[in-house]
Amino acid sequence: MATPKAIAIELSETEAAELASRLRRRKVARADAMRAEIVLLAAEGVSNLAIAERLGITRVTVTTWRRRFAEKRLDGLL
Repeated sequence: MATPKAIAIELSETEAAELASRLRRRKVARADAMRAEIVLLAAEGVSNLAIAERLGITRVTVTTWRRRFAEKRLDGLL
């Protein structure tokens, strides 16, 4: 069975700035930074599998957060 196509993510300038800011914060939870990085990489067109390998997490985790962001935008990452 073929792997379904990943949900395309397009970020507004505001969203991209917010996510980049979350990565740079010193006092941000590691999970929050990881979610931000998943979405930023997805917006660059990186595949779910490549994101998972790069971050050392599962493809299911990447798929979950990519979908949540697509559905609820920044609120979906909380």
